Amino acid sequence: MSTPQFYPNTLHPVQIDTDNLQRTLCELRTAVNNGAQIIQKNCAPPNEWGKAGLYVGVAGIALTFLRLERQAPSLIEPHEASIDFGRLARERIIQDGPGVPLEPGRLSPVGSSTPVTAAVMRILEGATSGSDISMDDISCLQEAVKTALQNEHMIPRRGRIMGADEIMFGRPGLLWSILNLRLQKFDVKTTKHLQFVFDSVPNLIDVIVRAGRQGCEDHVRRHGDKDALPLMWTWTEGQYYLGATGVLAVLLACQESDLNDCASRNYLPWIADTITGLCRLCIVSQGHLPTRIPLRHSSHRQSPLVQICHGGPGLLLLMACARRCPFVVKYWKPEWDKAIHLASQKIWEQGILSKGGGLCHGIAGNALPLLLMHNSIEFESGEIQEAEFNQTAKVGNLQNNPSSDYFLSRALALLKHAQNTPPYSTSSSSSSNSYRMPDHPLSLHEGLAGTVCAWAEACVAIQSKLRKLEIESHRKEPITEVILKNDVILEKLQSRQLGFPTIAYHRPTGLL
Repeated sequence: MSTPQFYPNTLHPVQIDTDNLQRTLCELRTAVNNGAQIIQKNCAPPNEWGKAGLYVGVAGIALTFLRLERQAPSLIEPHEASIDFGRLARERIIQDGPGVPLEPGRLSPVGSSTPVTAAVMRILEGATSGSDISMDDISCLQEAVKTALQNEHMIPRRGRIMGADEIMFGRPGLLWSILNLRLQKFDVKTTKHLQFVFDSVPNLIDVIVRAGRQGCEDHVRRHGDKDALPLMWTWTEGQYYLGATGVLAVLLACQESDLNDCASRNYLPWIADTITGLCRLCIVSQGHLPTRIPLRHSSHRQSPLVQICHGGPGLLLLMACARRCPFVVKYWKPEWDKAIHLASQKIWEQGILSKGGGLCHGIAGNALPLLLMHNSIEFESGEIQEAEFNQTAKVGNLQNNPSSDYFLSRALALLKHAQNTPPYSTSSSSSSNSYRMPDHPLSLHEGLAGTVCAWAEACVAIQSKLRKLEIESHRKEPITEVILKNDVILEKLQSRQLGFPTIAYHRPTGLL
């Protein structure tokens, strides 16, 4: 009997009250620390560090420990000693190499075995620990930027035309790295040497957007206007990959001045209209998102995928990022809310994947967009609320959108259930469902490291929710946005919200 793609969801959403949240927080803290110990015990030696990039390589495990170091105050019970996550990260970051050349189509540290991966991780660790940063690593980043800007469109590889503009291997992954490094604190000398890299951000955006516009023109020439989006990035020749949700998320993490200088460029309308087009595709597909366009009969699946890399969870993650960007307020459309609602329903119905608990195509990866959607609604600005109401009122289709608790209750239920998947759980009696061991069991995107990151992110979200409930319990008048923004404890907790690993999340203190 073949294993199903997903199991029927018989879970109950976690009830959102102080007692249940405290119990769930304790349970997920235990899972984070147990998971970290499993990874520490079984992680490959550092000499294998450079293989496979952050996606499934040891580099991604080092990144996991750096993230946990940032979130450590939220991951321990009172009066308990914290694991030294920073030390575990540094033990897994090689101090030189790898000595391989840069490839124009392999500039992203996410999925590539590239010198950029090593350089980014060493620079990030240096910023975190205050240690010296090598000029060789800075030079590597400078060369990567120059290479990215010199190769505008498609990169021939292995007999195919591969896209240079997606997160796993292309320029958006490089841009994502630079955006995160730009948020770190460096000494004056290092900042000066990195300035060329930071100043390249608008130019990188330009080439990525131009490639998206070229992709749109190519699509219209080949297939006509049907399904055309303002920005379309090619994966294989003639196929436009809807992993573009990740590319758009990276662009939304840029500063507004990077996307609109009020003079020579304003990319916000193209970005917003592309989001609207993706939402319409999601609505037509009843909450699913096709893997690619054009929508040929041969590309349709009997059971569409529900996972972050191909499907509705990717769109929901994009929408969570969009909600955190003040400059998207003027572009908000009713279709955005409808797509959010439908995608979240499909995640809840079909998100318990037999592939296991991982981020890329697993239960934790489906839960995390729900969690990030909760975060974006729970502490949303009044401008977003007003924009949604005004846009919906224009078309006379007011609806009750899901509350932040709707997303949190379902995200926590899925994340708790992810404890039943290997390699965290190897007991066949832990669940009635049979989950597959990941190909890379400890890795960031396929394995336990990514699941631990999701559990840790949930711990921070629960603490933020508990703090908000505490503030509300001590005040008779309604809680305003100003009150929340001025709460020092809540500010610290929100600074630990790091988002989905390797996909940009619009936070001023964000980490890779």
